[in-house]
Amino acid sequence: MLNFTDVTASPNERATGNIEMRVKPSDKRRIARAAELTGVRLTTFVRASAAREAERVLQEHQTTTLSERDRQTLLEALDNPPPPTSAARDAVRDYRSRIANAR
Repeated sequence: MLNFTDVTASPNERATGNIEMRVKPSDKRRIARAAELTGVRLTTFVRASAAREAERVLQEHQTTTLSERDRQTLLEALDNPPPPTSAARDAVRDYRSRIANAR
């Protein structure tokens, strides 16, 4: 059986928010059947499934995956940074001229 506990929420956090949505009857039947097969209430199934998917999406957008070549390029640039470009030097000069006490 799948785990339907919410590991992201504090155990003392009360559910006070609402989400309303309209679904096709066929979708509701399919979701209700899945909830029944896993032995949980429909609302528990929907809440846990949405929270799990939200966590997956957030992780996906917070993680950068590099190819081996890109990883090597990044590490090389960190170990041996190129000299600043004239545009970078101009940006620093502009920043220092506008910000008091910038060093």
